[in-house]
Amino acid sequence: MAEIARHYYALLALDGELEILQKNIDYQQNALELVRIQKEAGRVTQLAVQQFSAQLLNTRSRQGQVQQQIVENENQLNRLLGRYPQPIARGKSLQDRELPGQVLTGIPAQMLVRRPDIRQVELELQAANVDIEVARAEFLPSLNLTAYLGLNAFRTAVLFNPASIAAGLLGGLSAPILNRRSVKANYQQSVAQSRESLYRYQQTILTGFSEVSTQLRGVENYRSVAELQAQEVAVLEQAVSTSNDLFRGGYASYLEVITAQRSVLEAELALITTKQSQFLALTDLYRALGVVGNRVIVARN
Repeated sequence: MAEIARHYYALLALDGELEILQKNIDYQQNALELVRIQKEAGRVTQLAVQQFSAQLLNTRSRQGQVQQQIVENENQLNRLLGRYPQPIARGKSLQDRELPGQVLTGIPAQMLVRRPDIRQVELELQAANVDIEVARAEFLPSLNLTAYLGLNAFRTAVLFNPASIAAGLLGGLSAPILNRRSVKANYQQSVAQSRESLYRYQQTILTGFSEVSTQLRGVENYRSVAELQAQEVAVLEQAVSTSNDLFRGGYASYLEVITAQRSVLEAELALITTKQSQFLALTDLYRALGVVGNRVIVARN
């Protein structure tokens, strides 16, 4: 399911790229018409017309490449869904989508127990007669997981010395068994196996916590990058408008207009790539939490 979600977000990102390219094609087409008028008036040379024409052709060719990438991603997604090639129904592009609020405020640490690896070691603990609820209370962090949550979420004594609680968790096992001298050896073996299970449980919890923390940090970092890139796009859009006005008035060269148009196009495409990385980090976060069926992520958007 995670692979399906990744292809779906790739499609949304490509939809965004297509919108960006079409918008810039309109800008460049208007600029080409303007420079042709300027040439007829003798204010620029044929070289300016050729430069604007070449830029427009380049953007149109990139549009065709994106359209082919959309077809390829749709077919890959259909294959994963067990369907013949067909259009994939989807809503607005990635540009207009926001992350779920719960991710930004934090995720309850108890969601870690959904992970298959943690479920497996908990079954091992249960087989070793260890109280699962007590083990969770001791080993799981007690706070919400956020991008900036560190080891302080754990009980330090337990984190670095799980044997410190092993005696407590296994204490209930000793009383009835010690009263039976004939099974004393079996008791020692049971204690050793239970302690080994506790160590595995600790390591599995730490692995899950590390993976979730990494993806949370990724979501947060990409969000910060996207905010800065959005500001960059806004400034460059103003630069395009300013360069056009200056060019009409004879205060800017055609090269300045071309540079401004190229810069805003690249900045917008970089922004949509960052947005895609942000949602891919979200997909990996759900996978790290052991959430079954990433189609939920798709449906809610």
